[in-house]
Amino acid sequence: MTLVATYSDGRLVQVEMSDLVRRLKAFAPLEKPAEFRTAKVADFGWTLEWDCGASLDSDRLIELALEQSGMAENVYFRRWQDANGLSLTDAANAIGLTRRTVSQYRTGARPVPRIVGLACKGWEIEHGHHA
Repeated sequence: MTLVATYSDGRLVQVEMSDLVRRLKAFAPLEKPAEFRTAKVADFGWTLEWDCGASLDSDRLIELALEQSGMAENVYFRRWQDANGLSLTDAANAIGLTRRTVSQYRTGARPVPRIVGLACKGWEIEHGHHA
């Protein structure tokens, strides 16, 4: 039950889907190997879809890959950036990083250091966006 996807930038992600299939009713049909193999790219690359109607957003696929590879801080960073509507440049300026570093954290090319996660939380508090 391992899904392997290659993104347009050449990045390869691998996600073990067993837990998702067991927990969510929409993914239950994927337990059948023949159905699991029907995965295809849809919505101009933004979604994976199966013949049974199950679908998975490409952002969630990246997050699952990051979580499964022990990069939970990167998932937090992505969610912080998205929740606050920050572009790569805005996120970089917000916490004193380069745009390239923010991009690398977002994609998982580099692990997010604990201090960066703390900077994100501090930024939210400073801007009244704390959860």
